[in-house]
Amino acid sequence: MSAIHTQTESDPAQFLKIAGQGAGLETHEDLWRWLQGDVQHWLSHEALMIGWGDFRTGELQYDIVSSLPGMRSHDWTTSAIAPLISYFRDCWQAAQYQPCHLDASSCADLVTGAGNGAAPEALKNMKSVLVHGIRRSRHGSERIFAALSREAAVPSGAAMALKLLLPFIDTALRQMPPAPVRHAPCARVDIQRHALRISQLSERERQIMVWVAMGKTNPEIGMILDISEFTVKNHMKSIFSKLDVTNRAQAVAKLERMHAHV
Repeated sequence: MSAIHTQTESDPAQFLKIAGQGAGLETHEDLWRWLQGDVQHWLSHEALMIGWGDFRTGELQYDIVSSLPGMRSHDWTTSAIAPLISYFRDCWQAAQYQPCHLDASSCADLVTGAGNGAAPEALKNMKSVLVHGIRRSRHGSERIFAALSREAAVPSGAAMALKLLLPFIDTALRQMPPAPVRHAPCARVDIQRHALRISQLSERERQIMVWVAMGKTNPEIGMILDISEFTVKNHMKSIFSKLDVTNRAQAVAKLERMHAHV
């Protein structure tokens, strides 16, 4: 039995208290105080990243709840964080929409590789990430939640804690104004051109390119996504054609440039 189940069964009143507090959150400061309080006993973390929007085109929005310099919403630009949020979402999908634990060292590399400059020092200090999300519904798109921690080992029961607390976090965020964010300056025509090129890729092709960018081979990608190597190879041919490139390195480089301007 996980620690979180033991905790809820031994002290259900404590969980109801925390849940009740979560239901009454009205501002980002309220949310931050709630997450830094008793919630830390259930889900220890230094920052919580939330991303949502159209993952097919890369038109994403985000919010970050943290007290660390460099890990607040206004410290990032949309173009810098979009590849990271997309990566979290694709890992969650590969995990069959269940909470998944990631090594945070790859996150800083992903942001740096996206052409957005050096990753924030605070992100480089993170050791682990616990990711979960809310599936797309009639009322909106998928929403991804990533709890980043300086601890390499994820405590027993943390995944279940995130599943239990996530609805309260999501409801609170939907009811409050979004945190101020920065948008990288770029010409409107460039935004339209890059968004169009990215949107030409199917959702499966986007998933494949995430793993290609991480250096995975066709057989490895096939195992991760539970499809055949032949299917991966056919998708790669389609990707090359749509992006007007001839190899994997060119495809990765072109998508990185596109994301940097979306």
